[in-house]
Amino acid sequence: MKAFKKILKTNVVWAAVAAAILFAAWQLAYVGIKNQYILPGIGQTFAAFFALFAESSFYLALGNTLLRTVISFAVSFAAAAVFAAVSAVCRQFKVMCSCLISVVRTLPTMAVTLMLLIWSTPQVAPAIVTALVLFPMVYSQFMAAIEGIDKNLLEMAEVYRISRRDKLTKIILPAVAPEVISQVGAGLSLGIKVMVSAEVLSYTLHSLGGMMQQANLYFLIPRFAALTLVCVLIGLIMEMLSLGLKMLVGRWAIKEGANAD
Repeated sequence: MKAFKKILKTNVVWAAVAAAILFAAWQLAYVGIKNQYILPGIGQTFAAFFALFAESSFYLALGNTLLRTVISFAVSFAAAAVFAAVSAVCRQFKVMCSCLISVVRTLPTMAVTLMLLIWSTPQVAPAIVTALVLFPMVYSQFMAAIEGIDKNLLEMAEVYRISRRDKLTKIILPAVAPEVISQVGAGLSLGIKVMVSAEVLSYTLHSLGGMMQQANLYFLIPRFAALTLVCVLIGLIMEMLSLGLKMLVGRWAIKEGANAD
């Protein structure tokens, strides 16, 4: 707990420093440009930001975007876990997955979104695009964690004829979980970024991306900046939650490793 509080305190302090630098650069740019239709001021943006919380449509849009992002991440996470597990025991499948991942990773997000809009709806297309973007990253994280497992522990498990269940719960999962969980926040942050971008392109109604598209069409630049700030804050919150989850999983991994010994 003390270690977690120390890490959290350090992160908060340096995050505050980084935020101060960004806001200072923002204010200097605003003073230099002197045109709120190109770059709104900090005061105008925060006024629009707090005004959002008085709109029921904002909560509906926020909920829809978050729900789609979580579903997309969950689907990509589950698929990556299955593909990584099979790749770990089948070399041929691993080679095939490497080719598949290379193709999916290089797909143009905009082209895929526009194509999916032909086959699906503006509500479904962003979710599919987000899952496709996240899948290669999560799969690579799983594979890196699996390949980092101590081979000596696995050989010892074979020598002492440890059951597959105990091998999975006492050796493999404690080794893989902290590495994968530590990247959940980054994955969800990227998911929000991709989701909102796809929603803007798809003009998805009742979503953050749809609200940003409307603000852009009506030239409501402070509102547009406020919605952008909302997305940034959501990403930061997810990163902080992921840090706490990583600490909890790390404790569990240490406990399971001690029990295995």
